[in-house]
Order: sequence, then structure tokens, then C-alpha cells
Amino acid sequence: MRKLLLIIAALSAVVMLATDYCSAAKAKNKVPEAKSITYPDLEKDPGFFFILAEQAELAGDTEGVVRNLKKALQLDPGSSYLYTRVGNVLARNRKIADSLIMTRISVLLEPTNDEAFTLLGKIFTVTGDRHKAIEEYSRALELKPDERELYVFIGSLQVSQRLFPEAEKTFTKMTKQFPDEKEGFFYLGRVFVEGKKFDEAIETFESLLDKGVENPAQVHTELGGIYLLMNKHAKAEEHFRESVELDPTNVTSRLNLGQALASQKKYAEAYQVFEDLSKLAPSNLGIQIKMAMILAEQKQYDTAIEILQKILLTKPGWDQVRFQLGRVLKEQGKLDDSEKEFIQIRKGQPTFLHSRIILGLMFLKVKDYGKALRYVDEAIDTDVKEPDLFHIKGSILEELNRYTEALVMYDKALELDPTNVRIRYSKGNALEKSGRRQQALVEMERIIVEKPDDASALNFVGYTLAVGGKDLGRAEKLVRKALELKPDDGYIMDSLAWVLYKSGKTDEALDLLLKAIEKVQTDPILAEHLGDVLLEKKRGSEAVEAYKKSLQLNPENIVVQEKLKKLEKESAAKK
Repeated sequence: MRKLLLIIAALSAVVMLATDYCSAAKAKNKVPEAKSITYPDLEKDPGFFFILAEQAELAGDTEGVVRNLKKALQLDPGSSYLYTRVGNVLARNRKIADSLIMTRISVLLEPTNDEAFTLLGKIFTVTGDRHKAIEEYSRALELKPDERELYVFIGSLQVSQRLFPEAEKTFTKMTKQFPDEKEGFFYLGRVFVEGKKFDEAIETFESLLDKGVENPAQVHTELGGIYLLMNKHAKAEEHFRESVELDPTNVTSRLNLGQALASQKKYAEAYQVFEDLSKLAPSNLGIQIKMAMILAEQKQYDTAIEILQKILLTKPGWDQVRFQLGRVLKEQGKLDDSEKEFIQIRKGQPTFLHSRIILGLMFLKVKDYGKALRYVDEAIDTDVKEPDLFHIKGSILEELNRYTEALVMYDKALELDPTNVRIRYSKGNALEKSGRRQQALVEMERIIVEKPDDASALNFVGYTLAVGGKDLGRAEKLVRKALELKPDDGYIMDSLAWVLYKSGKTDEALDLLLKAIEKVQTDPILAEHLGDVLLEKKRGSEAVEAYKKSLQLNPENIVVQEKLKKLEKESAAKK
């Protein structure tokens, strides 16, 4: 084709020279009329129409481009290059189906046409068939391994498909192909982050800093983001500060610096960062929201609420602001006002689901089970399947002693998240309450096998064994381990006290129970246990007071009622 273009150009030059020569001769009247010259028939030359197509493209005449390229193809139907050109023009004009046909013909004519395979990759990217796009780009890359953009196309598509190991291989190849260039390492670092290989990501980005990059501020931003994900907020702060120092206009680093400071409870510094940002970008309401939430963390609720309400005056439909306002009011203890804000968030808005989860938990905590169920059911009645919703509904039903229904909810939650230990623990608890103690024990034993440091499961198994009077040695070992993991947990203290009581170690049991009741003063079971231990130590009058306390907290406990009646009869008989 290039030879053809040169021939056409040469012919054009000959024509121009001949014309000039004839004109000059006539002017001087020295040379007779030139003989007629026979020119090539350009209408039969594909290169002629190719040039016309180029001119039409420069003039913005898309139809002219396609028309002339198709004429060229009629004259040279075996040209893979021309088919690719037509495919490109059609693709740019969104005639994707026609473009796909032309480009496929191109690769059939010339299986080594890397440009055609690249175009196929772009077409399949547009149509959303990312797997085919990756295949076509990969074929192009095999033919042209020094094409940087192909690595980026393939790797980015693999990341979008969450094919992180494959993307890692792609960008690793890129770094090997171009070891002195930074782009591949940057993409590789981001793939490590997406795949949660944080150590490898840190190593990759730090190597970029060692190599020297044109924009080190961006690398520090990436490193700060990784440390935020790892909850290493001090290290994150260090990198974000470095980024801001290198590039004071880097808004992302400033925002993340404020977040890192807030996560370390350095609220004054965080607020200052956001306040400075708000002066630079006064129209950025997101910064004002962050300032409000920092004030809320410092329990400056009224000021936080005032900021959020001002934002809502200008953007009343902004559900995220209303969501944060509802959260602040809840933290302030204004549950009715919080509810009023949350219920204005309608189904379909981004924060709807979480608003209903908060409402469900909020009313579960204050034992308003009717409202708790209503709001959780509103969230369940959506297309979103969230295990936490079924978990919360199960917890509400469990509080209402509707154990069979609660277990159904826990099973639905586990269908969505089978390995969730919290949900499995709740299921075990409900099984125990419904009288299926052995099934509950089996479930908790499984949790311990999979997660040996789960304090709740250790405590449950140990306490259950003690209640049944079985394997008290193992029961004590399990509960002591749970207490090591949570040394200030009053309920675990109570469990260990009960194990010790069952083992005949009443003095130790009593000391531990008294400490447990200091931590948890409103639990009827702890008060009952105290009564049992005091009774064992022949301190009947004190036991009576403990049982009375238990009944104040739970008047319907028939077992404690019977224990108290028996003691009162014995006391009356002695008199």
C-alpha cells in the first residue's frame, strides 16, 4: 500500500510538472503544442480512493470516509489494512456491528495484523464482553510485545473482572519488558492492593520511590491509602503528610490525612486539616460533612447538627447528609429525631439499607421490638440480600423468645455468609435457648476448631459444660482462655465463677462473682449465681437478698421464685 501511495504521489508530481512546462512553452511561443499524455485510470486504483478517504476524514466527512474506503476495498478486496481502516472509522462512529464484521475479515486475511486484534479488543470492551476483549488484546500483544498500552488494557480489564492473579502476571510482564520505566510498577502496586497483598504493594511502591519518580507525591498517596486499609493510621499519616508537603494542591492526600488523624482520635488536628481545605474549596460540601462528623466524635453534637442541617437546606434530597444527621442525633440520644431523619431516606437511595439496619439495632437496644422488626423488614423487602439484616431480625425474634423463627433467619443469613462467626454464634445461642443444647454445643465446638481465639465461643462451651456438670477441667481451661482474651468482660467472669462453683471452689467463685457484678449490674443470671454461691457458703440471708435482686431484674423467673420461697420457709421455720 505504501508503494502504491508513492506511485500516486509521483504521478501527481509528473502531471504538475508537465502542466507547468506546457504553460511556459506557450507563453514564449517557442515550443509547439505538447502531445497528449495518457494518465493512469485513477478510478481503478484503490490508492486513489484511499487518499480521498484521508481528505474526507480531515474535512470531518465521515460518510465520505466510509464510501471511499469501501470503493478502495472493492478494488483491493484482499487488503487487511483497508478492512482495519474501515473498521476503525465505523467504530469511531458507533457502528459497532459493522465495525466488528470488517475487523474480523481483516484478521482472517492477515492473522498477524496486530492493529486488527487491538481494534477487536476495543470493540469487545465497548460491548461489555471483557473476556473476549482480553483474548483479542492478548493476541495483539503476542504479535507486538513492546506495545505498552496493550499491557495496560489487558491488566485493567483483568482487574475489572477481579482476576487479580492474572492482572498481576500481566503487569509483572510489563515491568520485565520495560524495567527502566515506572508505569508498569505503578499498575502492579495497585493490583497488589486490589488483591489485598498489602506487603507486596508497599514493597512495590517503595521501590518506585527508591528508583525516583516524576510524581513522588502520588506514590506517597498510594502508600498512605494502603496503610489506611491496614488500619495502620500513624504510618498512613506519615505518607499523607509527605504527599501534601510535596504537592500542597493534592486534595486527595489532604482529605486522607484528615481521615488518618481522626482515626487516631487526633480530632483537633483533623478538624484543622478539613477547615483549611474548606477555605480552599468552600463549595465542597463533602469537606463540611467530615468537619461535622469530627465534631460529633468530640460530642459537640449541636454544632455538628447545625452544619448538617445547613447543608440539607441547600440540598434537601442528599440522603447521605440526612443519614449522617440521623447518626449524630442517635449518638446524642435523640432517638425520635433520629428516626424522623432516617425514615425520610427512601427505598432506592444509597443509604436506605444502612439507615434501616441502624433503626433496627437502635430499637432492638431499647426493646421496642415492634419498630425494630418493621424497619428491618422494610430493608429485607428489597432486591439487596444482606446477611446482617437476617441476623438482626433473628436477634429480635430471639429476644421475643420466638426461637424457631430466629433460627430460620440465622440460617438465611448463613446462606449468604456461611463463614460468619458472629452469625454462627447467634445460631448456637438460639439453639441453646430453645432447649437444643447438644446442637448448640456442636456448633460452638466447630467455631473453636476454626477460630481457636474466639472468646465468645470458648466461653459458651466452657459454661455449657459446667452447667451440665461435664468435663469441668476442660470447662475451666476454656473459660480461663476466654478471660485472657477479654479480661474485663463481666459475663466471662461469671462463667468462670460458675465453673469454679461447680468444681467446689466456692471462695474463688464468690470473689470472681462480686467482680463480675461490678461490671454487669443489671443481669438477673449473675444475681442468681451469687445467691447460689452464698447459699453454698451458708450465708442464707445474703442469698435471699441476691435472689430478690435477680427477681427485680426478671420477675418471671420461676426457678428463682422457688429458691426464694424455700429459703423464706426455712427462715420462718427457724423462728
